[in-house]
Amino acid sequence: MPNLTNRKGFALPMAILIIAVLSASLAAGFASGASEITTNSAERGQNRAYVFAQDGLESFLARRNETGFCTNCSPDPVQADSEWSRVTFPGGYADVVSVKVRPALDSLTPAIFFIRSKGVDTSLKLNAAGSAVFAERTVGVYAQWNMVTMNVLAAWLSLSGLNKNGTGVISGIDQCGVMPDVAGVEVPKGDLHVQGGSFNPTGNPPVDTSNVFTTLKDKVKIDWDGIANHNAIAADYTIPDGTFPSSSWFDSNPGAWPVIHIKTNNFSLPNRGRGTIIADSNFTISGSNMWDGIVLVGGKLTSNGNNTTAGATLSGLNFLLGGTPSSSTVDDSDANGQKTYVYDSCKVSKASSGMRRYTALTNTWMDNVASW
Repeated sequence: MPNLTNRKGFALPMAILIIAVLSASLAAGFASGASEITTNSAERGQNRAYVFAQDGLESFLARRNETGFCTNCSPDPVQADSEWSRVTFPGGYADVVSVKVRPALDSLTPAIFFIRSKGVDTSLKLNAAGSAVFAERTVGVYAQWNMVTMNVLAAWLSLSGLNKNGTGVISGIDQCGVMPDVAGVEVPKGDLHVQGGSFNPTGNPPVDTSNVFTTLKDKVKIDWDGIANHNAIAADYTIPDGTFPSSSWFDSNPGAWPVIHIKTNNFSLPNRGRGTIIADSNFTISGSNMWDGIVLVGGKLTSNGNNTTAGATLSGLNFLLGGTPSSSTVDDSDANGQKTYVYDSCKVSKASSGMRRYTALTNTWMDNVASW
């Protein structure tokens, strides 16, 4: 067999082969890296979209009633089939839609809605099926629309008793003329103390001291533990963490009836306003400050000077959590000077409208909800 010794021209094909192999390896490496980058970007985009979806859902549940928050919400969701709003975030947004799935059956069985929130991450576009898209994720939950109402028994009900000094008007006659009249003053039996002045309450009856404390306690029907300690009524302002809205703020927001939760003991109403006041302990209204709406006071309510409250006032509510009030004046609320406390069902309704909100049903949250 001849011995082939002439290998001229072999180096070039070998070089081309090596270059081809290296080029293919390099291209495969780039493709693998690009695929990994795309996969990581898609995963990060999905995570961000999930965060936007969840934050959008929680914001809608908590802030739906805020003025200007919900762009396409009905004044009364129970009367509408659906409502929706977009919640924007840096780098994305969430489209939240509430769809009624069951109407309210009666006053004790509220309407049920399914609320879905589609989060969209706009910080990065992903290539999918030849087109660029944003990462999306949708979560949802079933919720009920709570029609919170106020069980008004009197213009001023005090579980701890009432000590009245001076003149003034305490009236359970509905100033709105819509609801039946209630008692002017209601306290436990034997715990109303009138110390001088002209005190002529009106209502049906003008003064109700017919119930012993345990009976009156059962009639109040307020979850004070949930309200005071577990935020059962979501607050728009919390004191001392926030600032009490000024009288000019109320003038600039004539349709606002905020819920103001006061956790500071012996807090004094700084200015006139409206809405719902939730005071965990003692609370004072002095001077000519006026309040329209609901006043819920855990401890003693001390009212000094010439001031007016129209709506409904309840004090001594901490006794709903335990203990028995004294029949003396030691724990009584005080009405000093020329007081005007009147029942107004329209103002009670407006104040409680801010409490009407979606409440998520337990064990109904879900992920990867179909959206369109």
